[in-house]
Amino acid sequence: MRIAAKLKQAERELEAANRDASMAEWWLMHVLDVDRTGLLIRLSDELTTDEAKSFDAGFERLLAGEPVQHLIGHTPFYGRMFEVNRDVLIPRPETEELIEWVVEHVHNVSDDDIVDIGTGSGAIAITLSLELGVRVKTVDISREAIAVAERNAAALGADVSFYEGDCLAPIADDSIRILVSNPPYIEADELLDETVAGYEPHLALFGGADGLDFYRTIIADSMRVLCADWQLIAFEIGYNQGQVVKSYLSERYPEAETGILKDINGKDRIVYAVREGIAHGNEMDQADRS
Repeated sequence: MRIAAKLKQAERELEAANRDASMAEWWLMHVLDVDRTGLLIRLSDELTTDEAKSFDAGFERLLAGEPVQHLIGHTPFYGRMFEVNRDVLIPRPETEELIEWVVEHVHNVSDDDIVDIGTGSGAIAITLSLELGVRVKTVDISREAIAVAERNAAALGADVSFYEGDCLAPIADDSIRILVSNPPYIEADELLDETVAGYEPHLALFGGADGLDFYRTIIADSMRVLCADWQLIAFEIGYNQGQVVKSYLSERYPEAETGILKDINGKDRIVYAVREGIAHGNEMDQADRS
């Protein structure tokens, strides 16, 4: 079968199974060891027997709901490739917007000024370290996740210190100036797509009955770990959690500027607090300027 016909057939089968049809192209590029341009060049070629067998074996797993990133073993994030497996959440493009905002707004940072809570694959801590040129601290309760993140840090040459523990518990008092986190924020009874619920770690997904447990815990303990000259706190949030998380930050830090930023799809995505007197640009709360 020609590659073009195989791809169209696979896309139709995925759509019929209520799967993401684009996974077929991604998997085919991996099997053929080509980028998208290379795939387009080869569309009129015939698949070899070995290529067809490899594609079909993985395709059955895609139809069953397994993420294509797990088949391939890695995923792109902020221009770099990260190893992923069942022990870590697959980094989402929306989290790149959190990285962009933090990188734009921190200044005069040194080694160990930044902590990322919820290591996962290490995407946030590793990217911040590489983009800012400093050592970053990061914490996760999952030893398996830390192992994945450590491999990613080594492969990408990032300077990251890993701590195993619950939220901010392993971090010393008065030692941090920038706190960043994309914590688990899905409500306990929310129904998820089976490709997420069946293959990604629940520890990294669910944030208690209302999805807000980790925000409450991290914000409460942040007052212990932040230095007097702290700069900012930035969280990724669920689309309906902005105002609540912002209110938690405002209660703890009444003198700080707090705000909500929307993602590229127009949904609330980032909640921040910036210490009074820190110049950080013109971003204001896009949802509520009061």
